[in-house]
Amino acid sequence: YAMAASRHMHQYGTTREHLAEVAVAARKWALLNPKAWEKEPLTVEQVLNARMVSYPFTVRDCCLVLDGGGAMILTSAARAKSLKKKPVYVLGTGEALSHASISNMADLTVTAAAESGPRAFGMAGLKPSEVDMVSLYDAFTITPILFLEDLGFCPKGEGGRLVANGAIAPGGKLPVNTSGGGLSYCHPGMYGLLVMIEAVRQVRGECDKRQVKDCAVALAHGNGGVLSSQCTVIFGGPSTV
Repeated sequence: YAMAASRHMHQYGTTREHLAEVAVAARKWALLNPKAWEKEPLTVEQVLNARMVSYPFTVRDCCLVLDGGGAMILTSAARAKSLKKKPVYVLGTGEALSHASISNMADLTVTAAAESGPRAFGMAGLKPSEVDMVSLYDAFTITPILFLEDLGFCPKGEGGRLVANGAIAPGGKLPVNTSGGGLSYCHPGMYGLLVMIEAVRQVRGECDKRQVKDCAVALAHGNGGVLSSQCTVIFGGPSTV
């Protein structure tokens, strides 16, 4: 992941400050989530000055290592209408596998989300501009930047500039990882399920202080291996079906 980040910086002018913005945004969302592990504010300067782990990542560019878990129930749309919780519908899914070892990755700045994303959007009949919130696997601060590009929220190479100036933080133009993400909420080794749970909660309107207003469509995206496998799912509320 550090190699992918370094390559993105070299190729597109992405900066360590851009990476730090991802961690800071996640922390701001976490402060609105009573179940989040991290409880203290975080600044760009604190991210940059934290203990270096593997350049360009400091410890604050890396996800948490915690206990945690979650569960989801999948049923038919007809059955869901009779249950206590507000139904949330799976509008589209996509998955893709590009490599096993990162040494076989054709381009360190392009993930298979560039394939899984269009598949999910095609099935849903939607485009990125119609998504109200995005829930991304943030193992490191570079992954949301790569995924926002590959999923079509901005052109390749523009992810760092997209996340700058609080754009993905509370009050920003694109709510990303509203739970606090793997960086500040919880990361129990496999975070993909929690990515989906937050998206479902947002569509249901269950998120209290961190709730995205009028959230009808939420995209969740998971990452496996070392940027190897990518899975995208788009959730929608009753107004979308």
